[in-house]
Amino acid sequence: MIKILFALFVICLIGIWAAPVEHSSTSTQPPIAILEQQNEKHEDGSYNFYYHGEDGTHRREEAVVRNAGTDHEFLEISGSYSYFDANGKEVTVTYKADDHGFVPEGGDILPQISVAAKQVSEIVAQPDLDYDKPPNV
Repeated sequence: MIKILFALFVICLIGIWAAPVEHSSTSTQPPIAILEQQNEKHEDGSYNFYYHGEDGTHRREEAVVRNAGTDHEFLEISGSYSYFDANGKEVTVTYKADDHGFVPEGGDILPQISVAAKQVSEIVAQPDLDYDKPPNV
């Protein structure tokens, strides 16, 4: 569970880090309208969502529960997001996260980072014997 929370934290950080930043103290930008969106949450913890903004940005994400009901239950997450940089070039990042880590690809992410993340995620992890899974509530 800690790995899943960490992976979601990293996803949020990358989204914030990759988003274009405009420094304009004299004018305010109106909010970007969401043209289309969907959000589904399921009782087993799986979910999917997407949205498309009027400025061409979009994001989609899907999570599937793996090993449901076992001590090794985890979410397998995959998704992508896209935006236009200051030069008008579309930047797209795809990612996956599971019990082995977070692997981003594309956009301005250095290929070395993607390769290293993928290699680490493919290593068969040893179970954390000191971790007690919290009871299901």
